Amino acid sequence: MQRTIWNTALWLLVPMGLLAPAQVHAQPVPQLGSTPVTWFQRGTTLEVTLPGEALAPVDLVLLTGSGMSGLLVPRPESPLTLESSAGGLSAAPEASKSLTVRLTVDPDAPLGVRELRVASPDGVSNPLTLEVSDLPELLEYAAAASVISLPAGISGVIGANTEVDTFRFRANRGDPVVLDVQANRFGSPLDPTLVVLDADGKELARSEDVHGLDPFLVFLPPADGEYRIRISDLRFQGGGDYRYRLVAGALPYLESLFPFGGRRGSTVELELDGHLLEESQRMVLDIAADAPTGRQEIRARTPRGRSNPLPFETTDLPEFRETEPNNSKDKAGALPAPGVVNGKIGTAGDVDFFRITSAADQNLAIEVHAHRFGSALDALLTLMDDQGTVLQRNDDAGTPDARLEFEARKGTAYLVSVQDLTDRGGPRFGYRLTVQPPDRTPDFAVRAPAGRFRIPRGGHLAIRCEVERRHGFDGMVRIQGAGLPPGVSSGPLVLGTGTKFGWLILSADEETPLGHAPLRLTASGEQGGRALVHDVSFPEAAWLTVLPAVSFSIAVAPPAIGAEQNGAAELEVSVSRRDGFDGAIRIVAEELPGVSVPAVVIPGDQSRVRVAVRPAYNSETGIRPVMLRGETGEGAGMRLSAAPAAVPLNTSGIPMFLTAMLPGSPFFRTDPFRLSAVALPTNSASAASRTEFVVKVDRRGLPGEIALSLDDLPDGVLATVAPIPADKNEVTIRLQVTDAAETGRETPFTVTGSATHNDRIWRQKTQPITLVIAAPEPETAAIAPARDQR
Repeated sequence: MQRTIWNTALWLLVPMGLLAPAQVHAQPVPQLGSTPVTWFQRGTTLEVTLPGEALAPVDLVLLTGSGMSGLLVPRPESPLTLESSAGGLSAAPEASKSLTVRLTVDPDAPLGVRELRVASPDGVSNPLTLEVSDLPELLEYAAAASVISLPAGISGVIGANTEVDTFRFRANRGDPVVLDVQANRFGSPLDPTLVVLDADGKELARSEDVHGLDPFLVFLPPADGEYRIRISDLRFQGGGDYRYRLVAGALPYLESLFPFGGRRGSTVELELDGHLLEESQRMVLDIAADAPTGRQEIRARTPRGRSNPLPFETTDLPEFRETEPNNSKDKAGALPAPGVVNGKIGTAGDVDFFRITSAADQNLAIEVHAHRFGSALDALLTLMDDQGTVLQRNDDAGTPDARLEFEARKGTAYLVSVQDLTDRGGPRFGYRLTVQPPDRTPDFAVRAPAGRFRIPRGGHLAIRCEVERRHGFDGMVRIQGAGLPPGVSSGPLVLGTGTKFGWLILSADEETPLGHAPLRLTASGEQGGRALVHDVSFPEAAWLTVLPAVSFSIAVAPPAIGAEQNGAAELEVSVSRRDGFDGAIRIVAEELPGVSVPAVVIPGDQSRVRVAVRPAYNSETGIRPVMLRGETGEGAGMRLSAAPAAVPLNTSGIPMFLTAMLPGSPFFRTDPFRLSAVALPTNSASAASRTEFVVKVDRRGLPGEIALSLDDLPDGVLATVAPIPADKNEVTIRLQVTDAAETGRETPFTVTGSATHNDRIWRQKTQPITLVIAAPEPETAAIAPARDQR
């Protein structure tokens, strides 16, 4: 088989006329709805029915992480069959909207998040998030049916307005029971209310907004016996997405820990704050020298079990603890640069002061890390000179955490203070204050806007890749596949300086094995002799599905086109059918910012169609590729998509852009609008026959006068039109509708502006304006003028 060798340029182009067979989008890709079960206990197996679309052909379950596996449960055969007298009639297979998966969690499976997907021969589904727990996990309907044994995790949903979920449990007098409702903090719209009642229905305890909007309480039973837990929405609302998880039992619970992080290769004395921690309020944490840097979750473990997780950060920076008293500038503690100070705003109104003395002239970033670790602190960060004069202040860097940057001078002392914005304080108002030079290393990142892809045997796939250049990186970026499945290859996509995006073309040969595989792309570049290599990031874990070859292909001509802003160009698309395929084909363009390419259809009895390409008035100039594909339906919803075809579009700038608008409008508008007036004799004194609008120009290098003319203005309408002067950017055009005009009509017209610039006559049209001409009413001369209508 001959393999096409792709040219590397600003993007990769599929050679026109040499397009491979179409990409198949056989049945639609499987789509999963929300799962009724999210939490799974270690060492258990559970069958879960998942709703969705296009699930009938699913034959594979995919799970991330280790310690958890899934198998499809075969669908039961229907006991109902059909038999016809003459043959040719049979029951069609039902397009299933659900499937059942048997999920098994190993006894030693790591706690935490997993992603579940299903796959059919046609593609890989969206992911669902699952959690591995060490608690017995119950569903709401099962937990409500009997007295539950604690500890337990209960997954439920307030499915309708005014719904209340009730669970029963037994407890002994004085034995604490932790009750934690997790809903709003995980994105559920539920605003939960938690109530504990005795067996007679008497309310004993209530909780609402403790962890955000979520309730939490430690219940101490007043006597041995049975109790009830009641969960409802505070606003008495409900729905299928009003989900929650209730954790109940005599379990340890961490409210906070301090400090929030430490340096690799050191030991940290942790202060634990929470409930049922067995009097263990302190412990020594050993951080290995090779521990991964960044954030991870840690849990407290006692004879009662494991607590909820809290984040902890590991760095390579020097770490220090705040030393009190430091609540005034004369008592400011030393703050190394670079370094980290771990502190607390321990009381209401407390302010912590630190002094920085830079060893060199350098740019420093000072940042408070608090909210991201669950701290109650809403930080106010202040930078002062050594005399206390405020230089900068910040209380919000996109979150309640604060950040600022400044140019530090060698040997100059600066003061930094940290406090709560509303002067609160307490043991849970901890923070990490970091000081270090901001990362200004020239670098880049590459992103793809999608994560699930399909390619046919013998065909091609275009993946849009967008580069973000950081801190002056101006080198070439080379993108290519890494560890692609057998039979799948990619030439490199090279994005030059100033190029923001391009399409990487993957190719599959005719013998590529069918199926699914994770997809990984890498991007490499060089800056100042330093090699940079990064993975291309996707919005979700990327998967590639290889599909059978299909029965049509497309070709596009000419090989390149050009158009001005607010102009147009045309492409001719031809289709080659085979294997008896005669369906209609829809030609669609991949999204290209600032360029409109309306979809068109090639009927089954035709083989060619013209496609319009229209850059917007503010479209980016220069050369960018227009990517076209063909789609069609075949059989019971079968979807096909032709291999991508790329045509370079050279968009050139225009020296002016005209737009029409109503008087007083502050913005350019490109959409049509309406004017209205009444047809009256020219000598009428009524203003109802008159209307006006403004024509504005966006000058892009054109300095002179612009002549205006009106196109398609209806008969019987008089216009007062003046050119836009060289020193102006707008002019008012007035219309008068006479009794010679035809009434009851809505007539669109445009305004054309013309001017000479660089030895060329330029012409630009405004958007359409609709004039509504009304017949006069009796005594029209006495009525007020008709108002313009947007």
